[in-house]
Amino acid sequence: MRIRQLQCFVVLAEELNFTRAAQRLNMSQPPLSTQIQTLERELHTELISRTSRRVKLTRAGELFLLRARNMLDQYERSLQEIREIQRGQDGVIEIGTTGSILRGGLSELLAEFAAAHPRITLRVNEQSPTAQINEVLSRRTDVSFNRSMPRDEELAYEYGWQEEMVALVRSDHRLAGHASVSITDLREEHFVVLRPESSDFATYVMACVIAAGYRPRISQQVIDAQSIPSLIVAGFGVSIVPAGIARLTSGPLVFLPIRPNPPISEVYIVYHNRDPLPALQLFLAEIRRLLGHEVTPP
Repeated sequence: MRIRQLQCFVVLAEELNFTRAAQRLNMSQPPLSTQIQTLERELHTELISRTSRRVKLTRAGELFLLRARNMLDQYERSLQEIREIQRGQDGVIEIGTTGSILRGGLSELLAEFAAAHPRITLRVNEQSPTAQINEVLSRRTDVSFNRSMPRDEELAYEYGWQEEMVALVRSDHRLAGHASVSITDLREEHFVVLRPESSDFATYVMACVIAAGYRPRISQQVIDAQSIPSLIVAGFGVSIVPAGIARLTSGPLVFLPIRPNPPISEVYIVYHNRDPLPALQLFLAEIRRLLGHEVTPP
């Protein structure tokens, strides 16, 4: 059974006249008759009762007309969905990121995109930076928002935005009342840090402390920066974190600007450089547009 056969049958059933039906279908009458006869042979039943004076549907034809219209409707819907997928207006985008980047502004960007493109499903996967890169390489994740630039030639990346780094201390800490601190002011403190091997960003934070003239005394190491506040509240020391973590973070904590020369955390948009899906291309274009109103790349 072919779509063209169904189309011919439905039009003929609506017109009940071979001449008018052929005109609507932009075909001559003999091929139309052939299409109907072929359909009837495949169904092993007569759908159209033909006499010299009139054309009418048989009982089987009346029942099949309902089914044929449903099948054609499903066919048209499928075509529309495929067109939308090709235009990037439909589909699923797998996103890898960390909780700290979500808090640092990514969640708002995703919300704006989702509101503008409700037929595209966004699936956010919280992963370590290294896991994110591996998932993009394996094509299980479409795009990663990462604080480190990838080194693999199969991956492309773009600058996203930047956050200033701040010192995080408990509200009863001796420095909590200061308007700002320097990294040198934290020399005597115990630090909660990201594991140096977890990402280039973790190495960068450690290098900023060492550049201030000392090696930090480390009390705890974590994989994701969003885990740090709870350890600070528990009394494990101080930390240097992206300012975005202050958002949605509660508890007896103080986020202090670092002066002079605050460290900067950059967020990169990472994706596979071969054959990006249309939905991902649309997503990237929209994210660029949204960021363009807020951020000028350095």
